[in-house]
Amino acid sequence: MFTFLRNPSLLFIIVSLPVPVVTDNLALLVIDVQNCFLPTGTLPVTEGDLVIPIINEIRQNYDNLFSLVVFSQDWHCGNHVSFASQHNGKNPYDTTVLHYNSTGNLCESTCEAQYNITQVLWPDHCIKNTADAKFASNITRKSSDVVVQKGYHCKIDSYSAFFDNGEFSQTELNTKLKEKNVDTVIIVGLALDYCVYYTAKDAKKLGYKVFVVQDAARAVANATSIDALHDMKERGVHIVQSSQMPDLMEKLTSSGNIPQCFHLIWYIAAFVISRRLAFF
Repeated sequence: MFTFLRNPSLLFIIVSLPVPVVTDNLALLVIDVQNCFLPTGTLPVTEGDLVIPIINEIRQNYDNLFSLVVFSQDWHCGNHVSFASQHNGKNPYDTTVLHYNSTGNLCESTCEAQYNITQVLWPDHCIKNTADAKFASNITRKSSDVVVQKGYHCKIDSYSAFFDNGEFSQTELNTKLKEKNVDTVIIVGLALDYCVYYTAKDAKKLGYKVFVVQDAARAVANATSIDALHDMKERGVHIVQSSQMPDLMEKLTSSGNIPQCFHLIWYIAAFVISRRLAFF
């Protein structure tokens, strides 16, 4: 039954087959592009609105290549512990140290503190169920997008879209990514030096390949932005610009991400298979 395999054209047929393509499963993480962080919001990020057209363009060009698009949403209670208004004698952008016990509960009077977390105190912002906490009206959103809320625990902040700042609890983000077999995340949004930064760090720690699109993010302050960018690079997070997206997406979603040696191995394997089959 294998007589036809002795045909000399067999090798040509096999090596002409497409080389298997190993692509990354990608997710786009859009971090906190909400009214509260826009220039007219309660915690304005300078030029925060300028990330919107860049993010929209990324979606317009590459939406079909993402296995998942996730929007994180800061979602605070009105008396959140990160608000300067909740700390006597403190002003916005001051810092304080919050103490937590072994179970992650805030020590509001006396307790045996196991964790000490430095907290930047913010203006009241992104209070849940207010217009301030809504997503920017002109950012592209689709019914298939997943929304992950964070910061809703009143006694601890949550910069990262994965964990609160003490890593006492986590959001559903990692589970959602795993359900889609995502291995690579591209992160955009606000603010570069806080929520984007902490999300990128946690994504890397969880084993994802991580890209931050720098011009699709803006920072609260230049100094903390410089530090965040340096630390992300040190941790292996890739910092890219939106102008690099065509090459990046080509690399991540086509045979461009297969080492050249793999092509050679494929052809050698095809030759060996053809020779072995020819003996039948």
